[in-house]
Amino acid sequence: MSHHILSPADILRRALLPSLLLGSFPVAAQLHEQINVEGKYVPEIIKAEKINAFPKALDLTLTTPSLPYEGEGVAASFSPVLMPLPATGWRATRTVDHKRGYLELGTGSWLNSTLSAGYRFVDNSSTLFGIRLQHNSTSLWKPEMSEATADVKQWRYDESVGLYASHVFRGAGRLDAAIDYHVGVFNYYGWLNPSALPGEKLNAPTQTLNDVSAKVDWRSRLSPEPSFSYALSAGVRHFAFRALPIPSLWNGTEGKGARETDVKLAGTVRMPWDNGSSIGLDAKFDLLLYGGQESTLLYDGNPTNPSVSLVRPNKYALLTLTPYYRFTRGLLDIKLGADVDIAVRAGEPGSRYSLFHFAPEVRFAMQTGQTGVFLNVLGGTTLNTLAVLHERDYYMMPTLLSTRPTYTPLDATFGVNLGPFSGFSLGVYGAFRVSRNVPLGGWYTAWMDYGTNPIPGMGDLSKPGERLLYSLDKDGINMHGFSVGARMEYTPLRILSLQANASYQPQNGEKGYFNGYDRPRVTADAHVSVSPVASLRLSLGYDYRGVRNIYTRADGGVPTVSINGGGKSRFMEMRLPDLCLLNFGANWDFNPNFSVWVQADNILNRHDDVLPLQPAQGLTLTAGVKLLF
Repeated sequence: MSHHILSPADILRRALLPSLLLGSFPVAAQLHEQINVEGKYVPEIIKAEKINAFPKALDLTLTTPSLPYEGEGVAASFSPVLMPLPATGWRATRTVDHKRGYLELGTGSWLNSTLSAGYRFVDNSSTLFGIRLQHNSTSLWKPEMSEATADVKQWRYDESVGLYASHVFRGAGRLDAAIDYHVGVFNYYGWLNPSALPGEKLNAPTQTLNDVSAKVDWRSRLSPEPSFSYALSAGVRHFAFRALPIPSLWNGTEGKGARETDVKLAGTVRMPWDNGSSIGLDAKFDLLLYGGQESTLLYDGNPTNPSVSLVRPNKYALLTLTPYYRFTRGLLDIKLGADVDIAVRAGEPGSRYSLFHFAPEVRFAMQTGQTGVFLNVLGGTTLNTLAVLHERDYYMMPTLLSTRPTYTPLDATFGVNLGPFSGFSLGVYGAFRVSRNVPLGGWYTAWMDYGTNPIPGMGDLSKPGERLLYSLDKDGINMHGFSVGARMEYTPLRILSLQANASYQPQNGEKGYFNGYDRPRVTADAHVSVSPVASLRLSLGYDYRGVRNIYTRADGGVPTVSINGGGKSRFMEMRLPDLCLLNFGANWDFNPNFSVWVQADNILNRHDDVLPLQPAQGLTLTAGVKLLF
């Protein structure tokens, strides 16, 4: 398969930005959510690692399977957010190619490099067993944030290894298992330390993260006749940071990074009837355990500077039960259900997340000819775990200030899909969402540099003595808002393919539709792919993410900021530059098993901040080879 012939899912993953960017780049809604889509409420966010097309373990968020755990718990995004290289990760390769192994190598400017490899030792009608390896790194680019850090390079190394296996027990069911390990070593390259002495040379703080997970999944036999079916799943994921660097305001103190262990259990049962009706129950349980920094009061002795108290989070648990009725006949699919969430000890003492929460689980999808219509009315509880927040911002604060989940009482999406006819297809959607306690993130680098003082671009605070909470805000934000969007695909000839996506969502503090910490009002992309000869594929893409504002909270001059305190003062916003990316790629297949590719990304050579004090690399040139065997 040519590297640049993208599936609709790949188009969504590449939609917003190529992955030379850092941070989180969401999609407002997913237009492929139309027929036979099951699962729990999942924030429709495409992280930087998703936009990035480096080969990697697939992280499912577009459609969650009926057993909610199946797409979770494996080591999450390993790719660096550097280059939009072809998406040929181990699962994608297994899906498209019938070879047992693959090897892909790529390198380019700033010593951006990738190595993706995998092999299936056993692959027959009943058993599958294989290994996957992934390396991604960058090490030579200098962001030149300040004179004191003029020699600081951005460096980041992500290494991962995984084993996976599957076996079908005839007449009984299928057993799947996987274990993954990911280690990341990097520096906070946006660090500039404005309090450095003249002529002082500094190195950026460094970090190590460890992410290990294991899971096992059992699914009962599928029968051609309606029959009782069930599935069970169990797993564990441990996610840990080595250190908690503290800004120079507190003399560069370094605490212990947070350690998080998520123990997961899940199950589903379903009883169908001949007329297309069925009833079912999905269940999911998470137990979160924490280690790391116990209790630290950070204070530099200056009474004009605030002290900060960091407390290790309590362990907590969440049980979600989803009873439902479902009717499927032909291309009609209706599901009527509800989420019942039971939380124990979530949130901080004195401000616990309430025991019970309820949300709808209603889906309707109908296809008639070349027209499809869908309506989803969903909601539920989303855990703001250390691992989840890291996927939104790789350079996040390496601890949790709060374990309070996000509660979404309503997440409704209506859409229409037309086509394909004569190579053309079109989809439009409208969405409305209400959420409580959406985290305010993306500020950790700014906090290391400026403490609680405003950074350039934030403006002066109107009230004397007020300070900014930046990464220290535990309260989150209550939001409500809508999003509208459209996608278009046109393939008039074998040699030509066009795709475009666009979305619009008003954003203003609590009024808005959460689609990433930078909250873009407009997202759009357009891509064209041309194949003048069968073995050559050329692609040109433009991605836009505009009218971006990131929010934090002003604390009304209280000299002590504690995770058990802090006010709910007004929001402060910082305008981030629009992101405009122009990219070109070429892929040549010498034969079905060997190909070479070249890529030029960010041709406009923009160094815009993706998140505060996280500038993107400029023009990057990369090349690589792919081998199937």
